[in-house]
Amino acid sequence: PETRPLKEYDPDFVEDVAREIRDWLGVGEISPLGDVFAILEAKGLKVILHPLPSEVSGFSAYNEESGATIFVNANHCSERKFFTALHELAHLIFHRPEYRVPRAQGKGTDHRELTANHLAGAVILPADMIKRELSAYRDRWIPEPLLADIKKRYAVSMRTVLYRAFQVGLISKKQQGQQIGTLNNKYGKDDEPFHLPDPKHLNSLERLVYQALIKEEITTSRAAEILGKPFIEVRESLSKWLEEFES
Repeated sequence: PETRPLKEYDPDFVEDVAREIRDWLGVGEISPLGDVFAILEAKGLKVILHPLPSEVSGFSAYNEESGATIFVNANHCSERKFFTALHELAHLIFHRPEYRVPRAQGKGTDHRELTANHLAGAVILPADMIKRELSAYRDRWIPEPLLADIKKRYAVSMRTVLYRAFQVGLISKKQQGQQIGTLNNKYGKDDEPFHLPDPKHLNSLERLVYQALIKEEITTSRAAEILGKPFIEVRESLSKWLEEFES
């Protein structure tokens, strides 16, 4: 996408760019995104799932020759992986000039991280969408079953729903913190009552590996090593993919 350099956190600007990004991705103003990986790959971005340490959600790389690549922790749940992919997309939009120089890992209060988190949430849950869903709960406690329902329909964490409710002015910062604190006490800071299923389609790395296998450019054991999967699982996945492709 077009680069939009941003030197500080500007919530209104981020909301405007989020609307532009949804248009660039070809999704409607209030329709759920669904499989974020498939949408990003359809726009030519490379999304690679790979096992990473639990504290690392993902990272991205960019240069003029190869374009953009987003790496996402394969061990995380689907809703977190989708959010991470869009978080890294935000860095590619707002902070692309900074990819040329190394910098320290940003913290949650870093303006870059605030910006990237805000854009990811706003792309998944646009302002008009979240207002429509929660208009009856302005300045009221949002029931957990309703948070869970929105999570299922929009493939987003319950915590992100609460952040978006605050960002668009439906609830106060205090209430957002209280409701997130309640979730933390019940499920832990990194968990929720249920997780969404993983997308069923092959990601770009898997497709490339299986294509190389078919052409006998790599061995099955090498494919298993690249994908971080057991040998037998790679063989079974390849057979299933070939059946679906031929049908």
